[in-house]
Amino acid sequence: MIIPVTVVTGFLGAGKSTLVEGWLSALPRDETAVIVNERGDVGIDGELLASHVSRLREITAGCVCCETQAELASALVELSGLSPAPRRILVETSGAASPAGVIRALTRGKARERLRLDGVITVIDASRVERALSFDLAVEQLGFADVVVMSHADRADEAALDATEARLVRHAPGAVMVRAGRDRTVPSLDALLERREEVLRILPEAAGAHAAIDAVSLVVDGPLDEERFADWVEEALGAVEARVLRVKGILAMEGLDARVIVQGVGEAIEVTVGAPWGDTAPTSRLVILGLGLEHEALEAGFAACAALPARNDAG
Repeated sequence: MIIPVTVVTGFLGAGKSTLVEGWLSALPRDETAVIVNERGDVGIDGELLASHVSRLREITAGCVCCETQAELASALVELSGLSPAPRRILVETSGAASPAGVIRALTRGKARERLRLDGVITVIDASRVERALSFDLAVEQLGFADVVVMSHADRADEAALDATEARLVRHAPGAVMVRAGRDRTVPSLDALLERREEVLRILPEAAGAHAAIDAVSLVVDGPLDEERFADWVEEALGAVEARVLRVKGILAMEGLDARVIVQGVGEAIEVTVGAPWGDTAPTSRLVILGLGLEHEALEAGFAACAALPARNDAG
C-alpha cells in the first residue's frame, strides 16, 4: 500500500494549524497521521492537533529542510509501517522551512517505497501578503504550491481579495486558489487536490513575474511516448536539475487509460498512476519552476515527446 503524503506549508503566522485542525476534525481519527515541525524546544501546534488524531509526531529540534531531515524521514517510515496503516499522512512544516526538505525525504530509502507526494498546500495570510512577499522564503513556498489557501480572507473586501489573488497567481503558477475565513468553508483535502487539473497551466503574464523564479508551462494535446519522455526527463531535466525547484504535472501516456501524476523537486521526480481519463480528452501538462530555465528548449523537447499518430498500413 502506497500512502499519500500532503505537505502543508506557509510563512510564519499564516494559519496553517487552524486549517489542518479543521480538516482533521472532519476525518476519522485513525485514518490520518500527522507530523508537525516547529522551531523551538516546546511544540505548541502538536498539542492543539493531538485531540484530532491518534498518530502524531513532533519534530521540534529544527526545520525539516535542513538538520532534522533524517528525523523526518524516520518519522515518515515509522508512521507508514504502523498497522493498520494510515490512509494519509499530513506534514505541517515550520513557517521558517521550505517544503523542499519534505519532498526530498519522501524520495529516499524506505520512504520512497511506501509513500508518495500527494500535493503541497501553501497557506498565506491574505491581510499580510505584502509583508510575506518581502521574504524570499514565502515566495519559494508559493512556488511549490499545488493549492494556495488565502487565510483571514474575512479581513478584506472582495475587490482587495481579487487584487491579492491576481498577485499570488503570478508567484504560484498552476495552483488552485482558495479563500478561507470565519465565514468561508474550505473544501476537503481530497476536493482541493482533485481540482489541480483545472489550473495546471501558467498564464503568459505569470511566466516571468518574479525575477528569482522561472515558470515554464508545457502542454501536448494528446498522449506522450513513454520512452521518449523518460529520455527527455533524464537528459533535458537532468542537465538543469540543480536549477529546478519543482516539477508537477498530469500526463497522458500512449497505451495507458489512466492519468500519470508527476511530482518532484530537483532531481527527485516521482511518477504515479492516477484516475482514468474516462470521457475527458487526454492532455499532457507539465509545470517546471526553477532558476534560469531555457523556456524554448524545454518546450521543444517536451513537444518532441508526443506519441506519433497510429499508422494505417491498410492502404
